[in-house]
Amino acid sequence: MTIKTQRLKDDKTASSVTGRGKLNPSVMRFIGFLGVAIAAPFFLWVPLGLTGLTPSMIDVFGVVGLRFPAAVTISGLLLASIGFHQL
Repeated sequence: MTIKTQRLKDDKTASSVTGRGKLNPSVMRFIGFLGVAIAAPFFLWVPLGLTGLTPSMIDVFGVVGLRFPAAVTISGLLLASIGFHQL
């Protein structure tokens, strides 16, 4: 019994198997910075609200409404992690 191995011969097949090489690195970097820009206002709002310079998130959204800024922040961070992955 012999063991046969297969090798990928062209880069297009290799990139589709590994999932790399689909987008230009500058596009991925832009996506990463876009994600950071989406999450940054809520990051800045928390310490400013705690110091009393701006109304706190609880005053604006309410306790139940805190899901919205949390969801926007998490989606921005996920977008940034996709954009900055292996750059």
